[in-house]
Amino acid sequence: MKPKLKNLIIILFLTFLLMTFFKIDFRLKEIPQGALSDDSSYYYHAQTIGVDLDLDYSNQLKGTNKRNLNVENNKPVPVHPIGVGLLAGPFLFLSNILNNLFNLDSVVSFNYFVYSLVPIIYIFFGLRITNKVLNENLKNYNPIRNYLFLLGSGLTYYAFERFSMSHSYEYFSIVFIFYLSFLYQKKQLKFLQFLIPFSMFFLLTLRWSNYHIFIIPLIYFELFHDSKKIRLYFKPFFFIGGLIGVIVFLLHTKFLYGLYTFNPSDIFLLVENRLASNYESLLDFDNFGKNFILALKTLLILLFTKEFGLFFFTPIIFIGFLSLTVFIYKKKFKLFFLISIAHLIPFLGILVFQNTSYSYGFRYMFSLIGLNIFIYFKFFSQNKIITYYLVVFSIFGIFSQLIFETSEYSVLSTNYVINSFGQETLYANPDYLNGVFKSSIIFDSYLNIVFTSFLGVFIIKILSLFIDPFEFISQFKSINEDIELLINNSVEISWIYLFIVILTLFVIIRSLFQQISFNNKKLLRS
Repeated sequence: MKPKLKNLIIILFLTFLLMTFFKIDFRLKEIPQGALSDDSSYYYHAQTIGVDLDLDYSNQLKGTNKRNLNVENNKPVPVHPIGVGLLAGPFLFLSNILNNLFNLDSVVSFNYFVYSLVPIIYIFFGLRITNKVLNENLKNYNPIRNYLFLLGSGLTYYAFERFSMSHSYEYFSIVFIFYLSFLYQKKQLKFLQFLIPFSMFFLLTLRWSNYHIFIIPLIYFELFHDSKKIRLYFKPFFFIGGLIGVIVFLLHTKFLYGLYTFNPSDIFLLVENRLASNYESLLDFDNFGKNFILALKTLLILLFTKEFGLFFFTPIIFIGFLSLTVFIYKKKFKLFFLISIAHLIPFLGILVFQNTSYSYGFRYMFSLIGLNIFIYFKFFSQNKIITYYLVVFSIFGIFSQLIFETSEYSVLSTNYVINSFGQETLYANPDYLNGVFKSSIIFDSYLNIVFTSFLGVFIIKILSLFIDPFEFISQFKSINEDIELLINNSVEISWIYLFIVILTLFVIIRSLFQQISFNNKKLLRS
């Protein structure tokens, strides 16, 4: 077989395989106006920026409620940050133009469908620039590991399924600052001195608590260069870029929420006041001893709980915590300090919330994924034990994402249960690790994986050309109301939507596949 044909077959196979990740449960059920979820807040920002071309949320929010704020001029504003809207808005602007020209709506609006693709595009950008940085700095960089560790981190759940959350964008924000730092290392342009701090403040709008983004350039220089020789933070244009970034950030909080602030609790605790006591307790110095013990207990739970513990489900972040012991042993105290701060900041969110965040994985920690991929390739890529652990548990993480919510054992409880932290809460599963194994021996789990994905949509649409899909699926599974809706949506969805999904995944996989080929040739030359 000719190499080009062989590569095409491999790429097509991977495209259809990746379609099993590409879920329909959120995509074929458009967020309605006036909804109260985190997902809706981010979507409303993107809608008003990309479609309405304003910051008037009255079209999206029908009045005020506990999940949005009634601020100055009595206008409702989503409580969640605007950053997703800023990054996704341009894509919705283009989709809206196309939809007005060709009327592409089907099952859900074309704008919403395009919005669901944007996180995948940003993850792709993140992978590309990570490849660029690591290729330039390391001799034996293997991009396949990068792809595997990312797929197995849990992040892809928030790209391929619950796409309206901010985590894919956060991943991109961290690796983008790494990329800008890399460019500055090579060229040291005044424009980059300005752009780096401004970009950090701009990308802070994705999640206000991601303050560790401000030390990413320092971490990059410490990992791959001599930070003492690059005094970026002392450059005049860095100061100017930072100052303008501060001003723009504060102006946006004043315009949207009626106050100048960098503190997310000033906004979020207004609607999540049940957390206020936890937050205040952590700030009380008199509770230092109690808080210290709570922090240690929380850390152990975070790392090893059966309810999405990092060791089992997000190994690349676990390696970040492990690296701290290595830095102490190797007397890399500056790196130890910087990486500790970077991990401490999102950890504080877990400390306050005392839960896994009501969805898949410890998602508040996912902004560390990009950072820890750089740490792994710099310090651990030649360590066979760590690499073997990461490969095995990343594969397990991929399976865990696919099996999530496919059986009664792998779903989050809709009733109040006691979670791993001892808190009574909704949307928890303290025995999720065992639930994965129990679900893995249930045949229906695999049917759910396929037929809740765009691969299932493709199969059903092909079947509908020749036979009745209801009749076919009833041979394997009884038809209930949910399955009936799924089949009807699959049949009715436009072929254009399906073609866009296949084309998007094909282009992405082809590009990443070419990167693998490039690296293999590079290794042969060396």
